[in-house]
Amino acid sequence: MALSQSKYSNQIHLLVDFFLLNTAFFWGYFLKWGDFNLFEDNSYFGFIIYFNAIWFITGNYLGTFTFRPQKGIENTLSVFLKLITFHILMLSVYWVYLKGFYFSRLHLGYTYMILFITMLSWKLSFYYFLKFYRKQWFKFRNVLIVGYGDSAIELSNFFRNYPEYGFRFLGFLSDSDKKSSDIIGKTTDLHSIVENIRIDEIFVSVPDAIEVNIDSLINFSDDNVIRLRIMPDLRRITNKNYFVELYEGIPILSFRNLPLDDILNRASKRAFDILFSSFVIVIVISWLFPILALIIKITSKGPIFFRQKRTGKDGKDFWCYKFRSMYSNSESDNKQAKKGDSRITPIGKFIRKTSLDEFPQFFNVWIGNMSIVGPRPHMLKHTEEYSQVISKYMVRHFVKPGITGLAQIKGFRGETTDPQKMLGRVKMDIFYIENWRFIMDLKIVFFTVINIFRGEENAG
Repeated sequence: MALSQSKYSNQIHLLVDFFLLNTAFFWGYFLKWGDFNLFEDNSYFGFIIYFNAIWFITGNYLGTFTFRPQKGIENTLSVFLKLITFHILMLSVYWVYLKGFYFSRLHLGYTYMILFITMLSWKLSFYYFLKFYRKQWFKFRNVLIVGYGDSAIELSNFFRNYPEYGFRFLGFLSDSDKKSSDIIGKTTDLHSIVENIRIDEIFVSVPDAIEVNIDSLINFSDDNVIRLRIMPDLRRITNKNYFVELYEGIPILSFRNLPLDDILNRASKRAFDILFSSFVIVIVISWLFPILALIIKITSKGPIFFRQKRTGKDGKDFWCYKFRSMYSNSESDNKQAKKGDSRITPIGKFIRKTSLDEFPQFFNVWIGNMSIVGPRPHMLKHTEEYSQVISKYMVRHFVKPGITGLAQIKGFRGETTDPQKMLGRVKMDIFYIENWRFIMDLKIVFFTVINIFRGEENAG
């Protein structure tokens, strides 16, 4: 995970890689045969698919498509050389054992020559352009360093000397007697600072912050959607879910290494979201909308849609849409619906029980502020209340909220006035985001559809 990356750098890197890969293949063919008619021979169609598949699988394994400039240009070039070497080896297997006699070795020689020159030029150019871009126009992430000493000062110098990595250093928090204009408060001031200034990341210099309770700081960061990094004295770290990143050789421990921090996992989930939501919008909502809209308007006064601000990814608010299932009332943003609620309209009881009221959220998915599967988004009042009483409640906001989720198919749906039920939902949500797999999303969607046909008893 590279939080200092510009928003689309990995996507651009991936797309250009494949463009150059296929451009080199076609021009290699031209240099050998003098034309681009390589698909006149059907065997080339399967060959170019294999050619791309090897690059994708090998690149994904080596981490080439997750661009990490903080590891340095040497690492970038090293990974590229490994990628092209493995690609040649895997292609040799195809050439020797399968259909090698169909293809010109000169064509492949030209291909790899063009690929090496263009890809190397691209990666060098991209690396230095991204550094320049970040230095000039990047939206910086505000960071604090807890602790003050040699290690902490070294890290602060890194932030100041390498602005292209996207960090804005705000100052130190320290309980020591040392004096510095960069010390902006004591560790006990962290709460008040976060209330007044948006803090994106906190770095803890463990050797310089002996008095800091690491577990409390982890919980505080989780509850406030702040990424926590640690410059470790590893002898003092208990068994936690962490991984190490290097900033110009400075080791940093990061918590919450989530599967969806990986670009390819996010891309596959987003592709599924777009395809599935488009299918539902075209095949289902296109005819369902006019029917439900007419019934809702006839049976009660008010708008067809109900919209409400909910808490989304990274704790940001967004407008969540539903078919209106209640009479218009002034309590909708403060009082949760419950079973037998007098505010629910006659048609509202049916569409809530069958989850038809949730269908407009496929538009939320399509535009990108929700996913098909994820933790259910809660109204702002509930986010504020439960974040105060349930440990790690805010962790569920590290990913996009979903129309359905693991908690919902496990029975944690509907009214959650009991804190123990909400705690169960939160545990399911955290398990989901920490153990996400694409197959898990498919299973959740399958069981959600089954539950829709069965009817949801907890829907209210």
